[in-house]
Amino acid sequence: MFKEYTDKSPLVSVIIPVYNVSRYLPQCIDGVVAQTYQNLEIIIIDDGSTDESGSICDQYAKRYNRIQVIHSENLGLASARNRGLENICGDYLLFIDSDDWIEPHAVETLLKAALQTDADIVAPRKCFEFVGMTVHDEEGGECRRTYSGQDLLLAMADAKFGNHVWGKLYKAECFKEIRFPDGYNYEDVLITVRVMTQTAEKGGSLTFLPDELIHFRVRKSSISHTHTFKNNNDSWKAYYGRYKALSGSREKLLSECIESIRRMWISFPGYSKEEKVKAQKTIREMQAFSRKNFHRIMSGDFSKYEKMTCLFSQSRSLLAMRLVTLGSRIKEDFRSKQYTYFD
Repeated sequence: MFKEYTDKSPLVSVIIPVYNVSRYLPQCIDGVVAQTYQNLEIIIIDDGSTDESGSICDQYAKRYNRIQVIHSENLGLASARNRGLENICGDYLLFIDSDDWIEPHAVETLLKAALQTDADIVAPRKCFEFVGMTVHDEEGGECRRTYSGQDLLLAMADAKFGNHVWGKLYKAECFKEIRFPDGYNYEDVLITVRVMTQTAEKGGSLTFLPDELIHFRVRKSSISHTHTFKNNNDSWKAYYGRYKALSGSREKLLSECIESIRRMWISFPGYSKEEKVKAQKTIREMQAFSRKNFHRIMSGDFSKYEKMTCLFSQSRSLLAMRLVTLGSRIKEDFRSKQYTYFD
């Protein structure tokens, strides 16, 4: 499609935040520089890495003049993405996490769909990469489809194209007035809601592609698999905020909140005294949520683990928390036998 470039060829800005991923970083960057669509600027933000990641970034910048490396102190993923946004010149924007990788024709396929449908956002299908195993994402359907207005918001509530900002192609203007909240994990959950809501309100659209273009590496050290107090608290803020922003209109929104509650409950006994005090406000919100949605969850199409979490999370007793923990361990032991996570 884009064999020769002119001044009118869209420039695509690719933002890659990096922190201590030297083992996986070359595969990520190699996948970007090898794209069939080459009118790219690649902005890599080294967020204070203490391994060889920063050096690897600099080596690539010396080899490819399209790569710009920004080194900063460790301020977190949100800050790194914001630094990238401050330096883009492109017409379109693509976020890629530094431990993931994309297909060689990913940018070309995404951009072609954006131009054909005049979509503000193009979201492809992803696949989950475990050690020695690929799990194909079934969400979104088998056909290309464009969503706008209320349909876009409902599809987002159903997680038809994920809660994440990475792997989607955006018109750069989608982030003209939007930045990630510094200091928070799970920040892209709420940012995705803001971007999609803004797009719907302005009469824009999102095109979903059934093409598997993004490879998401599932790591046991990732934020979503590390149950610290901060991660659990931020997870609740993000998914409860998403639930409220979308008026709890879909069962998927409830499931996401219940999962955040489960993480808080199974981790609570291991918190420090100070963390247990800090957790009280969040726990009260979780209890109110479970009480409000009790009948809907218990009578709905939810798993037994979700129903058990909803039931016992209405109590603050240590026994109730241990019952949730027991059920969760059974679930996680079963999952660990199916998949092996990357380090």
